[in-house]
Amino acid sequence: TLVGGIKRVVNGVIDHYLAVCLFLSLFTMTIIGVGSIAIVGQLGLVLCISGFLQKSAKADLRVLCPLLIYHILGLISCYTAFHRLVPGYPATQSVFSVIYLLMACLSQQDLLLLRRLCAAWAGVIAAIGIGQFAFYAVAQNAKRLGGILGNPNALGIFMVIGWFALLSCGSQEEETEGPWLSLLLRMEPLLLIAAALALSLGSFLSMAAGIFILFASKMRSASFMEALLYLCRILARASLGVGTGILLYLTATRTSAPWLCVPMLLYAAALMLCWKRFLRFLLAYNWVSVTMTLAGLLVAAAAIVVRPSSIATFAERLAMMRNGLGYIAANPILGVGPYKWRELNLADADKFFNTSHIHNMFIHVGAELGLAAMVMLALITVRCFRKKTASGQLAQCTAFLFHNLIDTSFFYTGITSMMLMTAAEPAKGGKEMPQVVLRLLLCAFALMFAYNLYLLSN
Repeated sequence: TLVGGIKRVVNGVIDHYLAVCLFLSLFTMTIIGVGSIAIVGQLGLVLCISGFLQKSAKADLRVLCPLLIYHILGLISCYTAFHRLVPGYPATQSVFSVIYLLMACLSQQDLLLLRRLCAAWAGVIAAIGIGQFAFYAVAQNAKRLGGILGNPNALGIFMVIGWFALLSCGSQEEETEGPWLSLLLRMEPLLLIAAALALSLGSFLSMAAGIFILFASKMRSASFMEALLYLCRILARASLGVGTGILLYLTATRTSAPWLCVPMLLYAAALMLCWKRFLRFLLAYNWVSVTMTLAGLLVAAAAIVVRPSSIATFAERLAMMRNGLGYIAANPILGVGPYKWRELNLADADKFFNTSHIHNMFIHVGAELGLAAMVMLALITVRCFRKKTASGQLAQCTAFLFHNLIDTSFFYTGITSMMLMTAAEPAKGGKEMPQVVLRLLLCAFALMFAYNLYLLSN
């Protein structure tokens, strides 16, 4: 009955309330872009209170300790530059440590539930974005899709991370068919189509890097031919989804009848409904996977042709990184301060790049927060790759890292939170954390969030 169904849902939320709290925080942080100190501060307080009720946690100290030191160094740099802890992204990024601490309290079952919820949320964002694109196409004002995140490059990598999270969820299913797997599989083409509509070549390259990791991981447990066929099946899935998105984009922007994108949307809907059958077809006929993989080269060529300016953009990013390295050399200890690089770049003799973040997370952090903060990020990155994680999560880490070497997704609170919630496994290689230590850390973060909110109100 309806009442019984509602009771089961409520009981499920109560049983897994911490995972649900984390997911709801992601829901909000995705919408606020690079972050709002007021909103993140309130979310941080709620998360700290939720974590205070936990009795145990198991965290990887080789990730947690550098992360805490990174936040402390960022706050010191912020205070040195502004004589207060706000404004600046160190105040908003502190929520990452809280998220990691709460994930250390979750069981493996709750971690998998959180990963599924996040992958489903990426599918919802993709569906909303495709709907927005269709609306603007009919109004003859279609352009690269930014969606809820408001930026095509940010949306592109968000879809890529969501896609790898979806693949990771599917590989961990015990049952061959289940409601979660069925729902997530049908969302896969939506993620790929939305990524194509964003037309972010950096995201496509990040996806390619993650797929290579999947192939390399498969090579360890299977023969070369089996791994190659597995790679072809993955590429066939990506080629069909991304190819459909490219065709939808070209129909809406490069023809005199953009309303013709409506039949393409109907095709996308049919693709979503028949996706499971398509996957079974790939398993049954290997030659189809190989053929579609070769066709994927045409899809890649089409993406490059549609965005010929991407090469010039890449050259500009290299110049931006060179500019940032100069500021690291001049200010190696605490950097120039959060968000100071942009105004300094406006006044220096170099080209003004008209962006708030250098398109390389290590160089940007080194320039604004100092070399020590940059080293902390590097230590976290090395530890993530040395942990024995599942191939899907390792592919996520690779895609996220690659993207942040040429773009700025690390500074989007929702994107980095999504990455943490779907790929991090604090308990793996971790140590038991006494309840008193957990509560002291959460209390410290809660006081900081409350203090930041107080500063904003005065």
